[in-house]
Amino acid sequence: NIFNPELLKGCFTQGMAFVEAGKNYPNCVVGVDIGKSVNSTVISVWSTSKDADVNRANLIYIEEITPKTGGHDIPYQRKRIMDIARSFGVGRVIIDATGIGGAIEQDLRIACINSVPQIYFIPFIFTGGPRGTKTQVFRDYVSFIQQERVWVPNPANLDIRGQKIINKWFREHVDLQYVMDAANKTERIAAPDGKHDDYCDSSVLGIHATLAMLPGTATVASS
Repeated sequence: NIFNPELLKGCFTQGMAFVEAGKNYPNCVVGVDIGKSVNSTVISVWSTSKDADVNRANLIYIEEITPKTGGHDIPYQRKRIMDIARSFGVGRVIIDATGIGGAIEQDLRIACINSVPQIYFIPFIFTGGPRGTKTQVFRDYVSFIQQERVWVPNPANLDIRGQKIINKWFREHVDLQYVMDAANKTERIAAPDGKHDDYCDSSVLGIHATLAMLPGTATVASS
């Protein structure tokens, strides 16, 4: 397993609550895992704050678009991603651009460019193996959690809907595994059969853009 359950629980922060969409919030990024096939699209919003001169990522909003609620409706997804980004006044939108059709990426790029103020658009492609981008960003993610730099609302303080969201976020992180491919002698990061990693992928992208990246003119921080 990639994440230690007790360290994940250490992310739960008293006094934190989800922020309503529509309220402009400082220093925000949106991380999006685009759903494929039966998977959901998950849109997470992360804000940066300083605590004792250390940058911290705070989960302030998360939304899941399931296959039943528009998961395969690409125009709806594009609109929802941009509505959330604009309503929070985010500076960056980072999406999992691995294997998706070029249309959604290009349309989101144009929408970000045409936004006022302009939004920095980052299409991130996951590559596998021990030196792949997915392995690197997840190792960073684990490190940030160990350093107590990732804060999420404590589900005990949330309403029923919020509890379900955070509990699903927690469960998907606990289930995520390193899977060894003996034939190719490589490893990949994936959820077990029958389970999903949509919340994990959305979160790792958002945290990468929040904590690991250089200012907006740069692309990807060094490992």
